[in-house]
Amino acid sequence: MEIIIKIKERKISTILLQNKKEVDFLNIVEEHSLSEKLLPEIDRLIRKNKLKLEDIEKVTVDSDQEDNFTTTRIAKSVANAWNWNLKNKE
Repeated sequence: MEIIIKIKERKISTILLQNKKEVDFLNIVEEHSLSEKLLPEIDRLIRKNKLKLEDIEKVTVDSDQEDNFTTTRIAKSVANAWNWNLKNKE
């Protein structure tokens, strides 16, 4: 399973993929509090689909914003931390 944090036209979604196919998604309404809402929304998506944290093999970011936008930096930081944690558990 994979999670994509998608940022398109200032709209943010967390998308759950299995074998590159969309299984479920959640939209995050408030961009300005993303640092407070992103991890709880990922957790909600995982729980909603009756998964465990260990079931998520990778988190990526798909953004139409430049890397210097705070929203994109927050999303990439979360993805990098998640993926770092997975790599260091092995």
